[in-house]
Amino acid sequence: MPTVLIRHIHTLSTQNDAAREWRDAALFVRDGLIDWVGADADLPPALHSADEAIDGRDLLVVPGLVNTHHHMYQSLTRAIPSVQNAELFGWLRGLYPIWAGLTPEMIRVSTQVAMAELLLSGCTTSSDHLYIYPNGVRLDDSIEAAREIGMRFVATRGSMSVGQSQ
Repeated sequence: MPTVLIRHIHTLSTQNDAAREWRDAALFVRDGLIDWVGADADLPPALHSADEAIDGRDLLVVPGLVNTHHHMYQSLTRAIPSVQNAELFGWLRGLYPIWAGLTPEMIRVSTQVAMAELLLSGCTTSSDHLYIYPNGVRLDDSIEAAREIGMRFVATRGSMSVGQSQ
């Protein structure tokens, strides 16, 4: 796996218990793991070169974000005009007939679309509450999609405990 060096980072925030932040920082990554972090001026000479070098002068570097609640298959239906302004149960009534047609491939694709969007916004770990299983859909379809895209993932089998009458 290549090494990555980000130098002269405008602001690096560790989000650790001490709330440590550096200005003009450096970050060295080896084998996909942070190997060294600190003030750019303190970067050890042995780490001054890497397979990939990034100028961080205009960057804010923070730890990856964690999304603890998602319904990834819904990325396929988020722009349906008839339910855009609906209350929860009207929204569900409008979408359940569409979701009844979901296939395993649709679950894989929607999971990868949702994960790509999350990764682009700085999220490195997510859960997915998949609660519908039509047409042979399995929780494994989401798990396989996560493996293919390489995102850290917690798959959960979601459910609803309150109906429209309540």
